[in-house]
Amino acid sequence: MDIQNTRLKILLQRFHSKTASQEEIDELRSLINRDGVDEELKKIWNQVPEQDPFFSEEKSAQILAGILQHESVVVVMPKKRKPAMLMAAAAVLALVFAGTWLYFNTNDSAKPGTKNIVKTEHKQTIMPGSDKAILTLSDGTVIVLDSTSNGTLALQGNSKIIKLNDQVVYNKNNQQAGTAIETTYNTLSTPRGGQYMLTLEDGTKVWLNAASSIKYPSAFSAGERTVELTGEAYFEVAKDTERPFSVQVNGVAVNVLGTHFNVMAYKNEEATAITLLEGAVNVTKDRDKVSLRPGQQALLKTGAALKVINNVNLEETVAWKNGYFQLDHTSLAVLMRQVERWYNVDVMYEGKIPNRQFGGKIPRKSDIKDVIKILEVSKVYSRAEGDKIIILDK
Repeated sequence: MDIQNTRLKILLQRFHSKTASQEEIDELRSLINRDGVDEELKKIWNQVPEQDPFFSEEKSAQILAGILQHESVVVVMPKKRKPAMLMAAAAVLALVFAGTWLYFNTNDSAKPGTKNIVKTEHKQTIMPGSDKAILTLSDGTVIVLDSTSNGTLALQGNSKIIKLNDQVVYNKNNQQAGTAIETTYNTLSTPRGGQYMLTLEDGTKVWLNAASSIKYPSAFSAGERTVELTGEAYFEVAKDTERPFSVQVNGVAVNVLGTHFNVMAYKNEEATAITLLEGAVNVTKDRDKVSLRPGQQALLKTGAALKVINNVNLEETVAWKNGYFQLDHTSLAVLMRQVERWYNVDVMYEGKIPNRQFGGKIPRKSDIKDVIKILEVSKVYSRAEGDKIIILDK
């Protein structure tokens, strides 16, 4: 059965990516219709037309919804298998149709015969986040970027501030030699449900995640380049050996010359994490100092010393920038905090937080209902009240 399930997973991947041959599609049908696969799943899968196997996205969505609404969709595993393995098999079959690979683990899995299961009802329209932010200039001027047209926003000292295709760009403005330039500081802030890109005057690129802000000078001084961050951002720092670049966040200093790294420092997360993708960085907290190589992460929990984590999942770290929730043994609580920030909702729990772990990819453009369906596969049910999602104690 393990070999067959592995083959099934491979074929489903090829089918969804539309790279499966006709022979592989025939084999896929045979595997799904074998003994041990849930009968309702067979009926749903057999809606895929034989003459048009690569059916439309609309039809695909309908079949996915049918699979997810059927609670008992599982591949029957040998009795000695653990519940976590059973849930993983169910996830593989159900979620591949959405182009989303997920597995689920639980230490308190729901029993198949449990009564009074409450179906999730979410009638409200909750949209995913988008490119939106507020730029606050040093003189107090507030510019709502998502309702502002492309073009020059302001002139500050030797910098011209431009909005260009949903990003803010600082360009050097010609100044007469010897002209004294006053240092002015601006702040770019994203709300929950927002993200934005910023190009600083030195060419450094910054991607700002939801519910975050960055304070920076309109033009850097001759000796240093320093910015202040709250929330999360990904940096591609322009190289400048004469002017080190420093990110100040939660009492931590991240110092570089030119490199790519991610900083996650939300107040409601357990730790501040600085993850290096390229180059080298030094991370300092009071008397603690660590140097990072690509693939390493500096982790700081409240009251603890800086800790270096090796072999970090870099794809997971920057997935938000690339348009995904990337999960790797991610707890329900951590996942729902991401949902709160991106969908601009408040998540509440009727009872204790269900002990679930998730892994895989969810496109950030997904409708909130798709995320809720994914939770349901792991027996996590909820209801919506306005902009609140309440996780039920079931």
